[in-house]
Amino acid sequence: MPDFVSYRVNDLDLIFKDDGTVINETGQDPAIPPVEGYRRYWIAADLGQANDFTAIVGIKDECLPILDADGVILGPRQRTVVYADKFRGVSYVDVCDHLIRLTEAKPFASKAELIIDGTSLGRVVSDMLWNQSIDHRAVQMTGGQSWSTDHGRYINAGKTFMIENTSVLFSSGDLKFAHDLPLRDEIEADLASFSLTTTHAGNQIITQKRSSAGHGDLGIALIVGAFASQYVSAQKIIVSHLQGWA
Repeated sequence: MPDFVSYRVNDLDLIFKDDGTVINETGQDPAIPPVEGYRRYWIAADLGQANDFTAIVGIKDECLPILDADGVILGPRQRTVVYADKFRGVSYVDVCDHLIRLTEAKPFASKAELIIDGTSLGRVVSDMLWNQSIDHRAVQMTGGQSWSTDHGRYINAGKTFMIENTSVLFSSGDLKFAHDLPLRDEIEADLASFSLTTTHAGNQIITQKRSSAGHGDLGIALIVGAFASQYVSAQKIIVSHLQGWA
């Protein structure tokens, strides 16, 4: 089986490889330079506690070769929310299995970065994934306007910082919703539930209005995914299972 598929996009024949690399077809013509782009995905999950929902959002992140007046060049980066799902009443074992199957399914297989909200019980899910040798990043939400990492799986990021990042990406058009995205209205309602408040001490904090429809689960998943797409370096996901793990 070939490790690529070919499509014609904007009058250009492109080769989409299984590892997420995208390159233009040159037809072995030395006058046509090969230009390498990419199509990858960010799968972000907010893990629910007790009766809360677990929410998962998928962001397509691509930068493809395009034609312009000077020939083939690398086009603009485009990020699109293409997947959304939520569920509750399942064990963390089943949540882990679902995340693993999702990263192995098309179109995500071999091209997806898994990011989870590692705050609170998210650390339990992170440990379970790690024990199965599932590469991922766990974002622990903190206060403040910055983020940091020890270059391991854990990342500390200010919740206000991540929400503002998501707002900027949507406002600038760098992040969009797919036109047929399920649960889009609910995600937008979740995002609208966050507001910036100034305390008596002059500090700015994020507050959230909660309703019977949920606790902002999809919004949190998208915020985590948008943050990762902007600040976390993509790396190839290696999905494997440890043998004889005790």
